[in-house]
Amino acid sequence: MTTSISDTTIHALRAYLLAHLGLSYSKNHEKDLSRKIEYAAKEFGYANPARFVDWLLEAKLTDQQTGALASHLTIGETYFLREKKSFDFLEQLYLPGLIQKRYGADKRLRVWCAGCATGEEAYSIAIVLLQSIPDILHWDISILATDINPVFLEKAKKGIFSKWSFRNNPEGFILKYFRIEGPNEFHILPRVKQMVTFAQLNLADDSYPSVQTGTEGIDIIFCRNVLIYFSPEGTRTLTDRLYESLVKGGILVVSPVEMSGMISPKFSKINYAGFSVYQKGAHGPEEEPSCFRKGTSLQTVKADPIPALKKEPVHHLDDQSGLHRLKRLLPEKRIPETILKTEKEQEQAYEDALLLFELGDFAEAESILSGLVRKEALNGKSAISLLARTKANLGKLKEAGELYERAIHLDKLDPKLHYLMAIVMHEQGDDEKAIHLLNSSLYLDHDFVLAWFLLGTLWMRAGKQDSGKKSYRNAIKSLSKLSHDEILPESDGITVGRFREILNAITL
Repeated sequence: MTTSISDTTIHALRAYLLAHLGLSYSKNHEKDLSRKIEYAAKEFGYANPARFVDWLLEAKLTDQQTGALASHLTIGETYFLREKKSFDFLEQLYLPGLIQKRYGADKRLRVWCAGCATGEEAYSIAIVLLQSIPDILHWDISILATDINPVFLEKAKKGIFSKWSFRNNPEGFILKYFRIEGPNEFHILPRVKQMVTFAQLNLADDSYPSVQTGTEGIDIIFCRNVLIYFSPEGTRTLTDRLYESLVKGGILVVSPVEMSGMISPKFSKINYAGFSVYQKGAHGPEEEPSCFRKGTSLQTVKADPIPALKKEPVHHLDDQSGLHRLKRLLPEKRIPETILKTEKEQEQAYEDALLLFELGDFAEAESILSGLVRKEALNGKSAISLLARTKANLGKLKEAGELYERAIHLDKLDPKLHYLMAIVMHEQGDDEKAIHLLNSSLYLDHDFVLAWFLLGTLWMRAGKQDSGKKSYRNAIKSLSKLSHDEILPESDGITVGRFREILNAITL
């Protein structure tokens, strides 16, 4: 141990943090926890961290003290429009259907940003709503942003940010929604600021859902990069409560790196462009605020006047796919499957399917790829692998696994194929096979960061803490070889720097 805290005391501290803050520290993390507690002790006026822990175990903390303690144990760093696919999903798919359903007497929308840190995410949501709802002044909009840390909340309420909060944002975004007060000082405009209400809330408490905390009847919950701090049991309890906070058809948005196997099984899952959104059940037309309209183009969602939205029929989520088809941004004329004879036609059909996949139109991509693969027209690794990914995003996990096996047979030395099949096996509950596939992937590419991360997570779930921590350390070591702003391969847009923060939060 690096401090004077005894093993018995640190064990009691771990239990305290789990019970009162929901933060999960394994025995292997005790040394790192002791180091963090040393800094917390100083803030609370204790020179001796062991005495601080003794006091902590007996004291009844105020909200301010709880937040101060949590600030030493969690990361609050964020930036605007982080993990942009989440916001694309809202703006291009979910909100148009919700707007159409509620156009009339029930123009209301309730959003909860749980674990909002210094406010960038909550204000990003407000900006997306401004961009998506043409007559927003006639709507009853509520955006609740909560965090355990009162220092973060005070900063968020001020709405003043530095350049670091705008990495990966275009200059036009800043000019449109912020007032520049200096070379490194940006004030969010009042029309955005007034849309968000900030409040302190501890997600480990049972204070939600409730009318008193404003956490009942929510349409959209953002809870990203929060679950990584919770134990599997804590994650399940937390997401059970979030499920109850949502209206029928409401959605929960988490970070792509947070394991779906730990999310409450009450949710149904929507796959969109490679990441998952969780919805409160599949319900009938009168209950579900549908997110998808057949024939809706990405380019016309924002431009359509509200009356036009009202006239179009609402189409609800397909239970089989979990995602209604987008109108594909390709020429209307299709090449009939039966005449895909030339190599050029086959390549063009594959490129069409790839574009559809990237747009999130998995059902249409599946149709094209199935024809190619079935007729041996383009029975190569790329087509089979893309079809496997498409099947996985449609929830057809068994078929996806069989296709990955075919692709691996064609190229046993591709580490990505082993990794992607491992994800499918994990989603099906076969973690033993997933671990075997991840080991194969890492044998082929020892610096495959996400393979190390998933392997570490699966070892942790299996109770093998030493193996899990070793895998996380290897992931961090491999990350050190990449540049900070580089997009991590197979991560759906997460930068190396952001993923390093997530790993540090888990391992330190």
